[in-house]
Amino acid sequence: MEHSGILYQQFTYHANAAGMPTNTADTPANAADTPADAPQKPALIIYLHGRSGSGKDNRKQLESPAVDSIVNYIRKKHMHAYLIAPQCPTTHEWVSSQRSPGYIDRVEQLIAYYLETGAVDPGRVYICGVSMGGQGTWYLVKNHPDIIAAAFIASARQFMVRPEDCTGVPLYVTVGGEERSAAALNSFTSDIKDLQGNIQFEILPGLDHPRACDQAFSEKRLQWIFSQ
Repeated sequence: MEHSGILYQQFTYHANAAGMPTNTADTPANAADTPADAPQKPALIIYLHGRSGSGKDNRKQLESPAVDSIVNYIRKKHMHAYLIAPQCPTTHEWVSSQRSPGYIDRVEQLIAYYLETGAVDPGRVYICGVSMGGQGTWYLVKNHPDIIAAAFIASARQFMVRPEDCTGVPLYVTVGGEERSAAALNSFTSDIKDLQGNIQFEILPGLDHPRACDQAFSEKRLQWIFSQ
């Protein structure tokens, strides 16, 4: 499938009894990769979309400008990587809440599959999430610090996560200056820094939630993430 000039491989899977993905489907995802003749195994980049990308068409999650920013960075820097963009159904959220069940276990299974099959560099697993996807990223940072090289969280308040849960992974966190969560994220990220966490935090002046999500993934910030 082509989107914004990039060819993506569409695939779907469901977990078998062992918890591993199989080649038949119920979780949509899209993947793009760079040439396989690079000298090292590719990095694994997981992009978790916000609520507007939810569905079952396996396309809507690619419409975020964040995806284009990541792809453009990969191409410009000739980065050997798999970029995988799973899609959360509208009946779920990445992290369970009182409103909806969670879907993050599918992402955990997907990451485990790529690591256990030796398809990617285990030292270069990166998670990027916006809004609802950022909440999923906070969850993964808390629960899997041993496998994540770095994480980018755009415009997402932490959910059931404490500052001490977030010191094991290098983090870049952004939020729009016009977002209601700006003050809370400023305080939370300051607490992580006080605990000697490796964290960068930026308030993007004058931006509301949609624009802050769209403009977060600058080349400078991605350079910091992918250099970890």
